[in-house]
Amino acid sequence: MIKEMDRFLGHPSGGLNDYISSYMKRVPFENIDVQNKVPISVELEDIFDKIITRGRGGFCYEMNTLFRRYLNAKGYYAYNVSATVKNSDGWTREGSHMSTLVRSDELYVADVGFGDLPVKAMPIRPAEEAVVIDDVNGRYRAVETDGGFEVQMDRGQGFETLYRGGLTPREIEAFQDNLEYNQHHPDSIFVRKLIITQPKSDGRVSMSESSLTITQDGKTEKYDVNGRNYRKFLKEYFDLDVEIKRFEK
Repeated sequence: MIKEMDRFLGHPSGGLNDYISSYMKRVPFENIDVQNKVPISVELEDIFDKIITRGRGGFCYEMNTLFRRYLNAKGYYAYNVSATVKNSDGWTREGSHMSTLVRSDELYVADVGFGDLPVKAMPIRPAEEAVVIDDVNGRYRAVETDGGFEVQMDRGQGFETLYRGGLTPREIEAFQDNLEYNQHHPDSIFVRKLIITQPKSDGRVSMSESSLTITQDGKTEKYDVNGRNYRKFLKEYFDLDVEIKRFEK
């Protein structure tokens, strides 16, 4: 597995930040299988086949499972934890996000499966000692809390919490109920909306069921997405070659 992933990721030179950046810039966050009603397998062999062999992306349970195992193979003490996402409506389903932590000289967030995080590890520290990660897409930090941590982002109006997480290692079995919810329940955002996003060296590209948004050097362009152009956008911006059923109706 390790040699194939190294080759797929362009042979990262080494170091946690390089592994994170190489992975996120090569593998898009996407929920196309959920949209197409294709069952999600979280068996490592199946995730490897989907992402590395077939060149797809995935969402948190797939992305962070694979990346954690990759880091383990590279000698890192990496493990998955459960987290709860906060959006404009408040806190979402408890513990439904899978994140990745790495314990090295200190404890870091190394989450490649959230869809809107920096391409660097974030050290978890008390707020007054927090390290701000300046990314092309925003400013981020990971703040230690009582028994856990919060990942926060500053879009120009102060830091706001993206999600809160625990520190207890969790295997994929602990996420089965949330995996079922997020791929089948009509209230799940992954069932309701198409979400594809990927950081680039100069910004980010995201695609929904209605639009393609390109943020480059601080400037944003938006294009309508439809059944005639979506395959072109998928290939050009995400290197994906896959049918999305909602556009084929």
